[in-house]
Amino acid sequence: MRWTNYFIHPGDNRYYVFTYQEEKYADAFQARLDAGGIPFERHEENSEWLFGVARTYFKEAMNANHLVYAQYRTKFIPVKGLRNAMLIITLGSIILALIGFFATTANAQRMKASSPWSLSVGGLYVIPLEAVGLEAVSADNEGLNVIWNPKGGAGFGARIRRDINAQWSAELGLETLRLLADWELRYVPEWETNTTGEGALTDTLQLRSSRYRLPLLGTVRVPVTAKTELSASAGVSFDFLLSDVYTADYQQNGTIYSDYSIEENRQQRWTVPLRADIGMKIKGNSDEDVAFYLGVTYWREWNSNRWGEAQWQHGLDQSKVRIFLPQSAFALDVRIFLP
Repeated sequence: MRWTNYFIHPGDNRYYVFTYQEEKYADAFQARLDAGGIPFERHEENSEWLFGVARTYFKEAMNANHLVYAQYRTKFIPVKGLRNAMLIITLGSIILALIGFFATTANAQRMKASSPWSLSVGGLYVIPLEAVGLEAVSADNEGLNVIWNPKGGAGFGARIRRDINAQWSAELGLETLRLLADWELRYVPEWETNTTGEGALTDTLQLRSSRYRLPLLGTVRVPVTAKTELSASAGVSFDFLLSDVYTADYQQNGTIYSDYSIEENRQQRWTVPLRADIGMKIKGNSDEDVAFYLGVTYWREWNSNRWGEAQWQHGLDQSKVRIFLPQSAFALDVRIFLP
């Protein structure tokens, strides 16, 4: 069973074969190969379109292959109703923020002190902190050793807050988040006659996974001084993951070609992690000045259902390792409250 739509030519390992089940995919791939000046051979067999590409053009052909699937990919939220609901919630948040802003400035009267609405924008910086569970994970199988090493990430977004009374608030936002991770691969074939380590592999590949999220939080606020306010929030985030991220490469050691690939974000397209924030808000001299917020945020998924996979292959020999990724993360949160 093949996990990808390409493989080494069974009769000549100097070539790769790319396969497509639909003619429109094959035509799009051929057009991109022609545009890139990549020589190829096309063949149709059993309602499947095959392309032979020389190994020296593998990376260029792989890029064209990715672009073909990106051209015909489905929407990251395939359910139309759910997709429209997300857009309605986002639009509603913006409308409420605008209503709150213009209502406080009507008739040239500044009433921001009594307005229960506030709008903030800012960013997150994810720290790979072992104390909260975001740490390197390793696994091995049949000679292939894999280490998933998180490198942090960053995100940005906007949030509206509705003060219920002097202490309690409700918050709703829209954020986008990108996480980086290195995949360190080490492989030594376990052939009985392989005394020289021929075919050994050492390489590090990097993947960047992305998600959109809608945080829904309840917040309690405690004044510290006239200009500072300590707040703590708890709730959930509705996270929508994009499609799987994937990359591949190859190495030659002696007469052995090693092909290897990694894939991440393999789970359902949505998840609902628990979330907690704590931080300090520093106000301006008046209600017409911007305010700043500095805090930390922590989230944890309900269960370990997000995983990645690494695969090594040479001819008919292959080894595959699956890693379940950490459930929690920790980040610095910096925001600006607009006047």
